[in-house]
Amino acid sequence: MAGSCMQGGVWALVPIKQLDRAKSRLATVLDASERKTLARAMLCDVLGTLSRVDGLAGILVVTSDKEAASIAAGFGATVVSDPVEGGLNAAVRHGMRWLDAEHEAGAIVVPGDVPFVTGAELDSVLRAMCSSQIVIAPARRDGGTNILAMKPPSLLTPSFGPDSFARHVSGARALGIEPRTLLLDGAGHDIDVTADLAFYDGEGPANRTRACIGRFVGIGFPVPAGSFKEVLLP
Repeated sequence: MAGSCMQGGVWALVPIKQLDRAKSRLATVLDASERKTLARAMLCDVLGTLSRVDGLAGILVVTSDKEAASIAAGFGATVVSDPVEGGLNAAVRHGMRWLDAEHEAGAIVVPGDVPFVTGAELDSVLRAMCSSQIVIAPARRDGGTNILAMKPPSLLTPSFGPDSFARHVSGARALGIEPRTLLLDGAGHDIDVTADLAFYDGEGPANRTRACIGRFVGIGFPVPAGSFKEVLLP
């Protein structure tokens, strides 16, 4: 079993902002209701994938959004409130402190906007944690970080955002740790800007997200010519 080399539990840590404030950079192509629908679909796809990874000891969702908390509970996740809503990194730190207090062995930070992550990719992260205390999967577009795994959970201060991959690598090396880098196709693709909506065709993982994108394409929001392959609704 992936992760069987780990002593104690490795949890997925999923920080979630208020759903009605999500994906603001898509405001030029999606209205507020559509952005919330997309954020909810991505969260369900991420949690659905995580819930099927046998090597995880649990899923911890950090959020102050009641709907997101209800969705997370439906997937069997433990939910802790985001007390200050201080942004992604603050939420991750809060979750890390919770895991430390529970004496868990490690954490895999998985943002709620990487719906194309696969169980096989998460298994590869768990395996990599057997040989490195810090494992990083970079984003494909902006030099960011889409997966950050570490043992113990608070080993490295999170610094998510553009160009964070380099910051996380530098932070790991400052601790005397050479991080393991994994180039993951699905996990490497988050959805933040219009170009991110043009990823796969209508088949594959993240069915809810694909259905949303399919509907939005169907209503004809403007995207660059050739940005999408044909997207078919189920």
